[in-house]
Amino acid sequence: MAFPKIPGMQPSRRVIETTGTHVTVGVTPPEFMKLPEQQLTLTTDQYARYVEWLGGRVLIQDVLPDLTPDEREVLLSGIGDQDFRRIAGGDDEDEEL
Repeated sequence: MAFPKIPGMQPSRRVIETTGTHVTVGVTPPEFMKLPEQQLTLTTDQYARYVEWLGGRVLIQDVLPDLTPDEREVLLSGIGDQDFRRIAGGDDEDEEL
């Protein structure tokens, strides 16, 4: 299930802070996107499942169903909700309905 890694096209990931119950991770989109790092705080159980997903043998939605799709996108790509809307052009069609 793991995708081939293309140099310069992968987000960078780091652990920012660890407490006894939570881990804050930072994910920065690929450098060419020039977007800021996004941070997400996970429980230690969620972090263990995140690390399992990083191993490439499971789908993120299967191991982290308790996160919102936006939170999973941050872990996948480092792109936050506001940046995604800006890149994708917003929700203009929904507002007209």
